[in-house]
Amino acid sequence: MRRAQKGGAYGLTKGLVLKRDNYVRFIDAALKELPPRSIVYIDESYIHHHYSRHNDSLYHPDDKETTPPKAKHKGRCLCFVAGIMSDGEDNSQLLGLDIFHGGKFQPKDYHGMFTHACFVDCDGQCKIPSRKAMKKADMLAACETYGINVNQRLTRPVVWAVLKDHIDRVVKSEVESMAMERGHLVAWTPPYHSDLQPIEMVWSDVKGKVGRQYTVTTSFESVRVLLDAAFASLPSKTIYNCIGPTERKVAAMSLYLETLDEADDELGQGSSDDENSVDMASEASSDDDE
Repeated sequence: MRRAQKGGAYGLTKGLVLKRDNYVRFIDAALKELPPRSIVYIDESYIHHHYSRHNDSLYHPDDKETTPPKAKHKGRCLCFVAGIMSDGEDNSQLLGLDIFHGGKFQPKDYHGMFTHACFVDCDGQCKIPSRKAMKKADMLAACETYGINVNQRLTRPVVWAVLKDHIDRVVKSEVESMAMERGHLVAWTPPYHSDLQPIEMVWSDVKGKVGRQYTVTTSFESVRVLLDAAFASLPSKTIYNCIGPTERKVAAMSLYLETLDEADDELGQGSSDDENSVDMASEASSDDDE
């Protein structure tokens, strides 16, 4: 999504609409296979050592004498990554849980802590280095490797733009290649669509259970103990109930997209660019859940 200015509303770009629609069609097709393909939803999250409990920080707005303390939202945190798989109320699973310590000197955005090394256990470098790590000569060499015709007199930013466009369209990440070698298919959740990622609700459940046990004296070691206990006691039914609504929503959105395609075919038009389709499909899926 894109913000035109500070405080402005978000809006879907055509590129994001395309990613969303492709993802919805892909997941819906996988769910309709016979037998249905097993889908593992993978995501990452974190929990801070300091947690703002409401009953520890309530101050009356007319109280001029007492200054509320600044929220302790920085410092050490525990990062974790895992996957969930639906297999009925009794057999849905949490898979591959990995918890590690993120310190004060880690990137402010916790996503920066989930590097290539978190997913691939190898000594090599990433297949595609970042732009900052590449010299122009390296970029030109990469263009030659991928068969990209590029004028060597172009500036470094222009060469990078050509190379990155090819990488985004053609080259698969090492993690994706490893998964496909094992017979898996990979679909990336479209940006800004957390409602299509059911593990987000699992994170909320786990972090809520941990956070409600915090006190002002809770140590960082205690947070790890509480987090381990919350994951260990995560019921299969909770995982199943988190995945179900999302997959029903995907089915409703896919049906709506098919309806748009049929309408376009009847009118002899191309694919519809109706950016309101996600809202209408979401309403349809919400009605189905009620």
